[in-house]
Amino acid sequence: MPLITALRSFLKHPQAIPKNIFLRLPKTSSHEPHIFVFGAPRSGTTLMKLILGAHPNLSSFGYETGLFMYRDIYGFTYEGFTTKDIAYLIGQSQDIVQFYDKFTQQITQQTGGQRFIEKTPQHVLRLKFLLKHFPNAKFINMFRDGRDGYCSARHHQNVPQGKSIVRYASYWKKCVNARLRQGDNENILDVKYEDLTTKPEQVVRQIMDFIGEEYDSRQINPQYYSQNTITQDTRQEFRKLSKSIDQSSQGRWKKELTESEIKQFHEIAGRELQILGYMEDRFKVDKAHVLNSH
Repeated sequence: MPLITALRSFLKHPQAIPKNIFLRLPKTSSHEPHIFVFGAPRSGTTLMKLILGAHPNLSSFGYETGLFMYRDIYGFTYEGFTTKDIAYLIGQSQDIVQFYDKFTQQITQQTGGQRFIEKTPQHVLRLKFLLKHFPNAKFINMFRDGRDGYCSARHHQNVPQGKSIVRYASYWKKCVNARLRQGDNENILDVKYEDLTTKPEQVVRQIMDFIGEEYDSRQINPQYYSQNTITQDTRQEFRKLSKSIDQSSQGRWKKELTESEIKQFHEIAGRELQILGYMEDRFKVDKAHVLNSH
């Protein structure tokens, strides 16, 4: 959430600003086995949420919470919850961590699942906080070739970074580095969109083993994973989510981006593309650029 948008949301409930600040300085940690999915915009986080949500033990109810970004918790809304419901949960919570535990407990009770899947792409920027306060959670970070991510983002009305390749490349780089800074961690699994769409069963089996659940073949069947309010959205960016998983969105940048756009992306995020293995030999940045981009 952009800073100006966050400030505006807080000013809608000025009397609650002190409480907002207090709630976001948690003294507690959650012991719940939550599941978080995040990554740069248009990296496959929604597809991942749907695949996981097709499992009978997991709930993917609703869309994104954005709870751990800087926003007014008193203005928080979510499908199936009234303003009074949210106010009650806030009143019962010492901090944002407890609120999230109580909030997700309500969802799993309503939907029948045992664990809630929280999917907010930008939560990757809050990974250090989440690791600290949710030590028993599992975190699935989605990586995707940023050039393909931009091709998708520029047609998505809810991804403001997609309005320019400079803005998107900079944000993609920021998201990738937010993950890389945390290093290896047994509670984090990095999943490449390209691997997921090339060998879905193999990758989903690995993911389910990581989160401690049995693989269910329905998870990669669009007849099941598309049963979500997200896929009922008629906008172009969501249409593919009701179809079989395939590789058709891989490498689209090679046809859709101009040489100038490719050069711009490489100048901004070439180092990160290279680290993640997305930079082909003929596009690799020179050593001087890699060193200077730290």
